[in-house]
Amino acid sequence: MNNKNHIITLCFAVAILLAGCGVLYDFKPIKQFDQKEYDKMITFVIDRDFKINPIVSEYEQFDAYRTCIQDSLWQHQTAVQPVQILYFKKDSLLSYHINCTAKGGLSNLNWNTDQRFETFPPATAVPITPQMQNLSKIRDIYGINDDSEYLIVVFWTNMLPKISNSAIETVKTNLRENGAVNKASLVLVNTDKFYVTP
Repeated sequence: MNNKNHIITLCFAVAILLAGCGVLYDFKPIKQFDQKEYDKMITFVIDRDFKINPIVSEYEQFDAYRTCIQDSLWQHQTAVQPVQILYFKKDSLLSYHINCTAKGGLSNLNWNTDQRFETFPPATAVPITPQMQNLSKIRDIYGINDDSEYLIVVFWTNMLPKISNSAIETVKTNLRENGAVNKASLVLVNTDKFYVTP
């Protein structure tokens, strides 16, 4: 791991522990992409009721996502949060969530803070600016060819398996409880290589 990635990983740990992101839920430092751990998570969350597309992000892909908005605060604080949920209707970003906007509970994060996920699409946790519509580039960055009415992207990592799993399950519950299972495609993007690539 190079110094930049090492610093990013340490910042995540401190931020999750101290900066309003809840307590350090099951944080696991990672030294390399672990195919077995990845397969284990994907096998656990795959559900035949949903259209799910799992992707392993290369370093360059997540870096392209992180920098598609030319704003240093965005690039260094928001876009690199380890767990993120984005709801798109076609190319329009409707709802955006990061781990730091979910309140901490006894053993995990509550993604449904302020009942955001009671509706479909959920109420956004991060205010969406016109500049953030650039995030639709996610389709090109990850080669996502999907014509579903809604596209939901979840960035997750094995550094935070419990929080990652709860984010995915929150999305699935949101779709089920709002009768939207057949309206949406769910893309699960693992970003472990971003944190470990030298």
